[in-house]
Amino acid sequence: MRRYLAFMLTLLLVLTAVGCGAQTDAPAQSGNAANANPKDTSENLTSSETAVGTDSISISNDAPIPDYDPVNWYISSQSSLFQNVYSTLVDVIATDDLEIELRPNLAKSWETEEENTVWVFHLNEDAVYSNGDPVKAEHVKNCFERHMTNPYTMTYVSMIDSIEVRDEHTVAIRLKNAWASVPYCWYMVAIFNPDLYDADKESYIKNPVGSGPYELTALDEAQGTMRLTLKEDWWGTEKPTVKTIDVCTITDPSTRVIALQNGEIDFASLNSTNLRLVEGDNNLEMRENVSIVGYQLLLNPNVEPLNNEKVREAISYAIDYNGIRNATCGGYVSSKDRTVVFSTLDTELPGSITPYTYDPAKAQALLAESGLELPIDVGEIVGGNSNGSAEMVQQYLADVGINATITQYESNATVTKLMNGEFSLGIAAGVGCPTAAETMLNYYGTGQPYNFNKYSNPEVDALIDTLMTTSDAEEYQTCLEQALQIVVGDYTNMGLGIPAIYGVSSKGLYIPPVWNGVDMIRVR
Repeated sequence: MRRYLAFMLTLLLVLTAVGCGAQTDAPAQSGNAANANPKDTSENLTSSETAVGTDSISISNDAPIPDYDPVNWYISSQSSLFQNVYSTLVDVIATDDLEIELRPNLAKSWETEEENTVWVFHLNEDAVYSNGDPVKAEHVKNCFERHMTNPYTMTYVSMIDSIEVRDEHTVAIRLKNAWASVPYCWYMVAIFNPDLYDADKESYIKNPVGSGPYELTALDEAQGTMRLTLKEDWWGTEKPTVKTIDVCTITDPSTRVIALQNGEIDFASLNSTNLRLVEGDNNLEMRENVSIVGYQLLLNPNVEPLNNEKVREAISYAIDYNGIRNATCGGYVSSKDRTVVFSTLDTELPGSITPYTYDPAKAQALLAESGLELPIDVGEIVGGNSNGSAEMVQQYLADVGINATITQYESNATVTKLMNGEFSLGIAAGVGCPTAAETMLNYYGTGQPYNFNKYSNPEVDALIDTLMTTSDAEEYQTCLEQALQIVVGDYTNMGLGIPAIYGVSSKGLYIPPVWNGVDMIRVR
């Protein structure tokens, strides 16, 4: 069973986030970035003049960019800069129906060898950096290898065994194990010119020489603003239509709403109650973004009395899932939400999988069958304080004859307890895996760090192994259905709601659903 993980948020972020997940950021160069002119920070980069119908737009980041080093690309606020200024091997883009697909970027094509253990990427020969230098396979190798020892991003590449440059435009990446969907793991591995980067790193990261469609032409770190300008001669086949992107940082959701309504910005991401403030505004459009990270209720099957399957099943019926969703998601629940703690983008759940439902009478009947005397004490609920779900779970359990206590732990203590399996009931945010295979691995694979309740089933492990390696769609669906039938019937993880995230934009501006920053190539 594999020990590596993909699409992981930083552990503390995963366990303490408010359910939003990781979906939602210099002057013009000529030659070496180290010789670029000082930045122009005098102008206001957000203006109501950047309206729909022009070739310029203003967008908002909801958090500051913490690091301008492309090697440290680990949070969505960096994406507005990195994915537009740099290139990646392939793009992971969100479709209008909230699925994801791969789009060629630096790699114009790719194939596998040795049963999906070697991935061969053929680079576009026309790809060049903003100073005119060609992008080479050696650069790809160098950039990927830097992640292998980088604590921020090593999980992106921890499945890689070695990287071979076969010629100037061909790179072969050998994996430790076969992985059929591995390109989806590398959408935040920026490819840059390592020679210029190493020559003067501090200058390079603020004056990047990238091969993406835009250049960073103004930056004000103190104000959290920047300007991206489209390259007139960008080498890509699909040309963006927006020539200037002004990016500002607005951390407060209510302030973002006001900026949208006043026309100061043309796009921002919103969720929960703030969406109600823009409903019915004829000058704005709402489009649901990809949101697959929510809260889950964890039942530890290795401790009493939760080692009694009847008790775990009773808990699955005791929870009013809709009640918790509406309370914690402000009435806006992701269309990808599932009560089986399973929300991915590559496939729909098999129709044979029955979601958990609220039926307190059934819960009481199961408790009576458990052989235990009521009320049953299940101990502490660890986590869930950040969104109020712990109190709701406690009340629903009490209604059917189960007592649970809530202890407020600080974040690090909560992380430690969950990681060590030191809980009876736990509430934690999930992980943002776009494929079913990675989700199954993270939640149910034996020994996986995010398998908090230490679930272990050899049959499930074997099915996950096939899910991770097969390229056969029919086999994939069959294994997924079989694995889900087992884990859902073991009653260890229940979904408590995935908050929806919406992109709100000026009327008439088409901005496709956001997966990891605005895909400016498709903005119209």
